[in-house]
Amino acid sequence: MPHPHDRASRRHHTSDGFRNPEAPDREASSLEVATWLAGRLFNGKQNVPPHAVTPIDLAPPPAQLRITWIGHATTVVQTPDLTILTDPHFGMRASPVPFAGPERLARLPLTIADLPTVDAVLISHDHYDHLDRASVEDLERRFSPLFLAPLGCADRLRHWGLENVLDFDWWTYEDLDLGAGLRVHALPAMHFSGRSLTDRNQTLWASWALSTDAGTIYFGGDSGYGPHFSAIRETIGTPDVALLPIGAYEPRSIMKPVHVSPDEAIQAAIDLGRPALVPIHWGTFDLANEPVQAPAPAVVRCAERKGLTEQLHLLRPGESTHIDA
Repeated sequence: MPHPHDRASRRHHTSDGFRNPEAPDREASSLEVATWLAGRLFNGKQNVPPHAVTPIDLAPPPAQLRITWIGHATTVVQTPDLTILTDPHFGMRASPVPFAGPERLARLPLTIADLPTVDAVLISHDHYDHLDRASVEDLERRFSPLFLAPLGCADRLRHWGLENVLDFDWWTYEDLDLGAGLRVHALPAMHFSGRSLTDRNQTLWASWALSTDAGTIYFGGDSGYGPHFSAIRETIGTPDVALLPIGAYEPRSIMKPVHVSPDEAIQAAIDLGRPALVPIHWGTFDLANEPVQAPAPAVVRCAERKGLTEQLHLLRPGESTHIDA
């Protein structure tokens, strides 16, 4: 079992699942959410300008820490000795069915077959835009990596036939024998879970930190803004790079408890100690009211206002950045 940090507690556990102990007083009602979803259904699709996609070859190991954005929350984290994926989604829809639901709007820069050997996979939670069954099953067949997932979500992976799975609660860590001095920390996020109308919050959601010889990487997964970002810095120190979500933030009446805005993402980076910042969770799936490309210029403006321009690494799908830790 993973080891607990001093902050470990069960405040986020309930009798039948999990909760956000630092959640705002008021969350959107089911009626508000249903009304909003119905409006999106009848308003049609966005007219989205195409992304420029960068062809890449990730096979040569980097000399230092390398982060490559594939799209949405999927990144390839590489050290000279390790390749780790975050929330791998290589499908064409974020949906339980192949014929409906949010379509991929940015062309994939590569397929799973193009990846170098994958050592481990981080899963933040079980929503369809973050946990794609076909993708994780393909990764299992090709690489048999170690899958790291929050409580309950790990059981779902095992049910799908994945064999090498470790489950983590918030504020726990484990030293893994994969090389590069890897220590994995499971950390809080402010979000929710569920893949149907009947299983809301029955599995845990999480953010993650990877401590390696090449540097420390924080993966925010999906989260609203809250005090957990400062608590993470106080517990594990400032990471060298933070992969933080910036999209799916409108309307705020519905999204604020579960998705940071670009301005809140910049504040989260400040709370984390001003590490290098790679924005994720934008430009791929149409999940909210703002245009899917809008978070990018917004986060640039916010970074300029808060003095984080030098820390910001805004990538295109398939583009990499190297972090000198």
